[in-house]
Amino acid sequence: MNRGEYTLFIFSNFLYFFTFWMVIAYLPLLLHAYGFTDIQIGFIIGLNSLSSILLVFPLGVFSDSFSPKKIVVFGAVCYSAYFLLLTVVRDFYFICAVVFLGGLGAASISIILVSLYLKLIGENDRGKKVSVMHLGCYLGFGAGPLAGGYLYEIFGPVTMFNCAFALSVVLLLLTLFLRDYPPVVFSFKGYKKDLKDPKVLFLIAAVFILGTHFGVEQSSFSLLMKDNIGLRNTEIGVIFFALGLWMAVLVPFAGKVLDRRPGAFLFFALGLVISSIFQVLTAYTTTFTNLLFIRLLHTFGDMLAILEMDVLTALFFPAKRLGGNSGILFCVRTSAIFLCAYLSGYLNDIGGYGMSFIVNGVMVFLFSLYALMLVRKGHFNE
Repeated sequence: MNRGEYTLFIFSNFLYFFTFWMVIAYLPLLLHAYGFTDIQIGFIIGLNSLSSILLVFPLGVFSDSFSPKKIVVFGAVCYSAYFLLLTVVRDFYFICAVVFLGGLGAASISIILVSLYLKLIGENDRGKKVSVMHLGCYLGFGAGPLAGGYLYEIFGPVTMFNCAFALSVVLLLLTLFLRDYPPVVFSFKGYKKDLKDPKVLFLIAAVFILGTHFGVEQSSFSLLMKDNIGLRNTEIGVIFFALGLWMAVLVPFAGKVLDRRPGAFLFFALGLVISSIFQVLTAYTTTFTNLLFIRLLHTFGDMLAILEMDVLTALFFPAKRLGGNSGILFCVRTSAIFLCAYLSGYLNDIGGYGMSFIVNGVMVFLFSLYALMLVRKGHFNE
């Protein structure tokens, strides 16, 4: 890949995460203003991820055997339609249908775009190259909610959705210029063989655990900042921007270290330990300053875990079947996101918005200790 292709992938990834987080960070607040219950909000946010589970593996397999570029373009069309329809829909069931469409589009972009990138980067310096892709991700994660917060506060949610729609159209146009990857002959036996590797099975379990904490955050973090701490929308945006910028600064250094890692899953497990501890502590924050400090430490752990997850995906799976196998991992992750987003609604209803952070943090912490024990015993060295 040349520098222009790297730039195209980075900017496309940036626009996807920018628009996704511009909306998802404030969607719970908007739904709350519409009068929906915490349980309904948890279901809708979870549906954004669950919607793609049935189709993302077929789409991934189709991208391997036909054209990953065309699948990304298809996803970008669905993604744009999602933002456009959010400006006119108010009914609960119609919103569910629109969010379902958005989840399908988001999955097609995020999963197939990354798998196409992993196919094209080759085998050398994967940590460094994956960290470059994550740079666009984290900048979008930070800048999207910041821009969304100001747009929401000053002009209202409709303007915010319209801006997201306009940027999604730009993303759609960019996907037309992506380089495609040669297709392979389709065979279920190849995917079945890939999944028999014990390392792959553990990666699947780790991806599920990682997904649970995303479900909690997507359904509850904005509400916790708004109702428990009393932050304004602009302050919520500043929190997200600081976190995104923090991870964007750190990820290139982490990528270089990861290329010299002593063994698989070490960074993943260490990242989850850090992330889980500060996930629990998030529930006890009371001011803008201590919330920002706690979440900076939390997202440092997230960054390590997410970075190694993508590196291990490229390492464990053959490039020619990365689309379908990435789809399998996405199904696992989105199942966890939906489950925990939905369960968070019940926990929030019972014990407030901090309860789901405590329960999830303890669960992730126990898994991460088990993972560290396996790494220490050398189970992943071969």
